[in-house]
Amino acid sequence: MVEAALKELNVVRLHVSAGRLDEAVGVLDSIKAGGTTGLSTAEDCRAKAALVDARRADVRAAVVDGFAEAWRGSVAEDTRQRLALEMAALCVMEGRQHYLLSDEVRIALRRGSLEADQLLRVLLPTEREFRVAVVVEGTSRLESLGGLMDPDCAAMGVSPGEPVAGWGRGASDLKDLADMAKKAAEARREWSRDQAGGQVLLTFSVRARDLGGAALLGRRRASESLDQYVAGQRTSEIRLRPETLAYDPGSDRTLRLAVPALGMRPMRPLTTDWPPALRESLRTAHIARVIEAPTTAAGLCWAALEALDVKTQKGPDQKTGIEKLARALSLQAARQQVIDLHQRTRTAVAAEVAAAQAAHRDAQAMADGLEAAIQRATGDHAATVARKATAARAVELDRRAALEEAMQAEAHCVALDAWTGVGDDGVLRKPDRWLDAFAPPADADSVLYTAAEALAALTDFLSGETAARLRYWRAMLAAPTSLSTWIEETANRFNKSLDWLYVIRNTALHDGRFESATDLLDVHAGRALVDLTLEFLGNWYQHEAKAAPEQVALPAIKVIEHLAIRQEEVLKKLRGGTREGWHVARLTSPTSTGWDRG
Repeated sequence: MVEAALKELNVVRLHVSAGRLDEAVGVLDSIKAGGTTGLSTAEDCRAKAALVDARRADVRAAVVDGFAEAWRGSVAEDTRQRLALEMAALCVMEGRQHYLLSDEVRIALRRGSLEADQLLRVLLPTEREFRVAVVVEGTSRLESLGGLMDPDCAAMGVSPGEPVAGWGRGASDLKDLADMAKKAAEARREWSRDQAGGQVLLTFSVRARDLGGAALLGRRRASESLDQYVAGQRTSEIRLRPETLAYDPGSDRTLRLAVPALGMRPMRPLTTDWPPALRESLRTAHIARVIEAPTTAAGLCWAALEALDVKTQKGPDQKTGIEKLARALSLQAARQQVIDLHQRTRTAVAAEVAAAQAAHRDAQAMADGLEAAIQRATGDHAATVARKATAARAVELDRRAALEEAMQAEAHCVALDAWTGVGDDGVLRKPDRWLDAFAPPADADSVLYTAAEALAALTDFLSGETAARLRYWRAMLAAPTSLSTWIEETANRFNKSLDWLYVIRNTALHDGRFESATDLLDVHAGRALVDLTLEFLGNWYQHEAKAAPEQVALPAIKVIEHLAIRQEEVLKKLRGGTREGWHVARLTSPTSTGWDRG
């Protein structure tokens, strides 16, 4: 893990100011030089961890400052992309909630151009105090709270009669939470025929960067405090209800949250053909998905993979189960990246059209209103209104031109859909045809050429990450060796992530560690790794029973080994300088070799 961290830090080092990461790199270099003999005892490990932790602020500052420089446009494209990814990871690590962050960035950008310092204040606002309220079920009173939580922590009945200090306008929401909890307790008692069940409304303060982060952090703190009560009373259960309230005294705003977030769309299983042996992994993956404690959830993600017989030890082929899974995942990731890029392109075009329509509508309303006002104005005021009307009409014409350009982009999407076969639902069912549009063969038919021209026009029209990724994939598809490099690098990243997930399992489930500086990032990564693994296994088992009966109920680890070998074969052919025959749609299918497209 030290070597992996050192390698990544040296990559980031190339994208920040000279010397900013020298001390952090030096610490890792010294640990690496000491080898395993320098980490022979727990005390050695703790001492080295303290040295690394002391440099954490340096790395954070270098990333933040480097991102600011990138925003000012004074660095290369690859540096901008890398620092954008590092900043995104930092936002997750520091508890920013995606939906709130997206809204805040969108609102800030609508106000006009942003200086780097302004954007940083949006992305990483200063930590401040929030009030949080949760409902604890299973007790009528929590004693000695002051010794476990902050001094202003309070536990009250679920029907507080007196106004609660420190909640401002949030007091009415607090009352609603209490009323809801009381009704839920009454409904439970009625349903269970007078089975007792007390409830307590718990309020306290946390320091966070936004309301969503405060709500989730508050639930973690409350749950950790309940550990003390569970240890003291084992005959009954106490737990948090899903409903949570967070209040920001600075803005006087509240956020009502229910954890976990629930859906309402119809659901279907990934496949109905799972072998019985996979039930343990599916069950563990489900628990890892719903449990709130991030480090524990990340540890269970490894347990879900280990239940598939993914091991850290080397097999007869001198490869670990982690290495094989990483290779298989890299194939699935390539397929999903292709599909995701198509969806991002459609979404970006739709957003540009909507923004252009709104901008033109506002500009037209302004121009029409000022032109109508000319008729009512007199004297010098009429001349002033006329000048404003002329300027507003010029803006309206500019907005109309932008709208026409956006509508043309929408027409390009239609041309692409005609080739890829995308229907009204927007789902890409033929990824290979989408890739054809990046680099059509010389004997391509007219529909494909039209699609290729449309994609080129969309690449020029769009901006930001989507346009950058379109250009990146066009370059990779034109040079298959670079595509092989991308797949191999992706496998290496998966390998490092799986190694780290194994370490988290050990610290969380063996050593009992439940908190770390990267736990929010770790749980995102762990769940994503499990999801992607079950995705390709589900696809495999769904099709093998129908099309490959000789492989029915193949153990999961054998499927993974099969796909790992396939990845190596695909890479060998790509390194040969061609992608003719590359079958993206069936890269991880039991009915394909990944290189049999007709």
